[in-house]
Amino acid sequence: MRRRPQADDQKAVKFRKSLEPNSSDIGIVLSGGGVRAAYQAGALKAVAQVLGKDLDNTSIVLGSSIGAVNGLVLASCLKKGMAYSVETLEELWRERTFSNTFSGSRTLAFLRAIRIATQQYLAPGPHGSKTSVLNPAPLEHRLNGVMHQEGGLRPENRAASLRAVGVMTTMEGSQRRPLLFLSSHHQLSEEELSGATFDVCYVQELNSRHGFASAALPSILPPVELDTDRGRVRLVDGGISQNIPVDPAVRLGAHRIVVIDISGRSWWLDQYGEAHDTRPSWEVPAGDDTFCLRPPETLTIRNPGALGGYLKQAVGSSRKRFMDACGALWPLFTLVKAKLGEEAAYEVMSYVALDPEYLNLLIEVGYHDTFSLLRRRARNPFLAHEDEQDKELSDTEVIPA
Repeated sequence: MRRRPQADDQKAVKFRKSLEPNSSDIGIVLSGGGVRAAYQAGALKAVAQVLGKDLDNTSIVLGSSIGAVNGLVLASCLKKGMAYSVETLEELWRERTFSNTFSGSRTLAFLRAIRIATQQYLAPGPHGSKTSVLNPAPLEHRLNGVMHQEGGLRPENRAASLRAVGVMTTMEGSQRRPLLFLSSHHQLSEEELSGATFDVCYVQELNSRHGFASAALPSILPPVELDTDRGRVRLVDGGISQNIPVDPAVRLGAHRIVVIDISGRSWWLDQYGEAHDTRPSWEVPAGDDTFCLRPPETLTIRNPGALGGYLKQAVGSSRKRFMDACGALWPLFTLVKAKLGEEAAYEVMSYVALDPEYLNLLIEVGYHDTFSLLRRRARNPFLAHEDEQDKELSDTEVIPA
C-alpha cells in the first residue's frame, strides 16, 4: 500500500490538470442495496430540490449493483433535468411488485430458494452458483423501455454536461476481478489509472445488460455474459468488488461527489461488534500496490438506522402480504429469524421485498432523512471529510483500498 506523504503541502499522486479541483464537476455515486434503491430515489429528490441547477449539470454518474440500474435511469433522463430524472426513478420503484419484477414459476423459484437459503445459512456470502432463484426479465424490459424512450446513452444523445457514465461489475473466473464498464468522453491514461483496484472496459453506449450485470448477485440473480475487448466475460454483482465506486469518479475528474449508500453496512457491523472499516471475507481483496482516491468535497447520504422496521410496518401484520412481497425468497426470513432474531430477519428482507407501500415508505424516508441532513448543512452540504469533519483539504486524498 502506498503511503500518503506526511506534509500537508505534498500530494500523494500527481494527475493531469483536469483532475485538479473544479467545482463544476459534480459526480453522483450510487451503491448497491437491493430494493432499498427506492431510498436512493427519495434522497435524490431532496438533493435535487436543494442543489437545484447545480445537479442538472452533473458530469459523472457511476453505480454498483442496483445503484448501477438507478444510475442508468438518471443518466438517460438527465438531459430533461434532474427533477425529471428523479420523477422517472420514483415511478419505476413505486410501481414495483414481485410479479412485475421477476418472471418464471414461483414454485420452482421457491424450491431453489430453500436450497440456497440453507447454503447461505451454513456459509453466508455471495458464493458462485450455477443456480439462481430469480429472473429479472420484466424489470430489465422496463429499464429498456425507459432508456429507449429517452434516446439511450450514446454520448450525442445524453445531457451535454454528462461526460462519463459507468457501472461497476465483477468478472467471474479463477479469481474474481472488478471491471468498470465506462462510456466517457475521455479515456483514462495509464497515469490516471495508477494504483486503481479495477480494470476498465470502454463502451460507446451502456444498456440494460450492463446494469443487470452489475446487479447479478450470485445465487439470487443470474450472471450476465457480455462481449468485451478481452473476449466474452461472465459478470456478477459489482458490490462484491466495489459497492461504492467513489474512486473511479475521482479519477474521472469529479471534484464534488454525492454518495448515496443504501448498503446498511454500518448497521450490520454494529450488530456483530465489528469496526466500520471491516471488510467481509467474500469481497474481492485489493492489491497491496493499490489505493483509492477521495474527492475534495463529498456529500454522503446513508440511512442512519435499520430499514427493516418499515417493511414490518408495511406488511408485517399480514402473512399473505409478506409472502407476496418476498415471493420465493421468504424462506430466508425464517432461517435468519431462527439464527439472528426477528429484527435482523426483517433487515435481511428489506433488501428483497417488493411491496408498493413499503417502497413508498422507503422513498419518503429517503427524502426526509436527506432533507434533514441538508437543512443541518445549510451553508454548504459538501464536506471535506465524510465523518463530520470540518477541516477543508486543498488536494485529493489517498485512502486505503
